[in-house]
Amino acid sequence: MNSVSQRTIERLSLYRRRLMIELAEMDYIFSHQLAKISNSTAAQVRRDLMHLGYAGVPRKGYKIKDLIRCISQFLDPAKIENVVIVGVGNLGKALLTFFTGRRPKLSLVACFDIDENKVGTDIAGVPCFHLNEMPQKIKELKVNIGVISSTENATKAISEMMIAAGIKSIINFTCFPLNIADSENVFLEQIDITASFEKAAYFTKLNLKK
Repeated sequence: MNSVSQRTIERLSLYRRRLMIELAEMDYIFSHQLAKISNSTAAQVRRDLMHLGYAGVPRKGYKIKDLIRCISQFLDPAKIENVVIVGVGNLGKALLTFFTGRRPKLSLVACFDIDENKVGTDIAGVPCFHLNEMPQKIKELKVNIGVISSTENATKAISEMMIAAGIKSIINFTCFPLNIADSENVFLEQIDITASFEKAAYFTKLNLKK
């Protein structure tokens, strides 16, 4: 299977989520309709769906159930992937609450912190361990995906611990930009929430001047 761009994967994920909502209302959907509800273009939708090897019916479009199934087969891992979160402050708790049970092929199995009041408890139904236990738990639970929502000054050290323990993908929610060498063979997704708010504030300022 040829690799596809990260943007294509993001759009396919969005298509699936939008299709699951539309499934309650209709059985088939045309590319221009899917484009409209996902803020894309019909041509882009068709290019993205070509990766699935699934063609619609000329006069009906794509059967929504079949399209969801094809996107799921393309995006989802063959087996359930275990995920851990490091840092269970306000953001970490919100991530745990939001994502627990949301995707059947992704399972949040543990979270880590250094706060003794949190260690040994369940947070949003996920057991919390001390950060020092993370390398052992990653191997024990066969975890490949790690999420960092800790303080900035701990981000680099946590990422190094994750990689050394065998993590293959890291999602970094902190403002500290990680730089992972290609030789590590680890996928990195950086989500800077602060930058998003500051962009919104900047362009709001510009619009208010008009």
